[in-house]
Amino acid sequence: EMSLGDMMTLFKIRRGRYSVVEEKVPAGAKGIGVQLKNMGLEEHCVIAAIIRDGKMTLPRGDSTFAEGDEILAVTSPEGAQKLSDLLAHPVYPVRESKKILK
Repeated sequence: EMSLGDMMTLFKIRRGRYSVVEEKVPAGAKGIGVQLKNMGLEEHCVIAAIIRDGKMTLPRGDSTFAEGDEILAVTSPEGAQKLSDLLAHPVYPVRESKKILK
């Protein structure tokens, strides 16, 4: 099974070449508000459904992700990595303390 962040592999097809995956969109994810046609997923990942507020929609090129959406996708390993990057929890820089000990 593939594990990329919070992405869950539901099942594999074509002798494991492709996977059907599910992932929930976290707050602050890079992919929020970006139209599907501008995400660069076309070659390796097909978004099959967006589930928002318990209702499934079939995505189009101008569809966008929102916080809390559940995404179902058919993907290759490369596409899964790209999708995972778009849906990753944001990383905030850690500030270094300049405390001086005496």
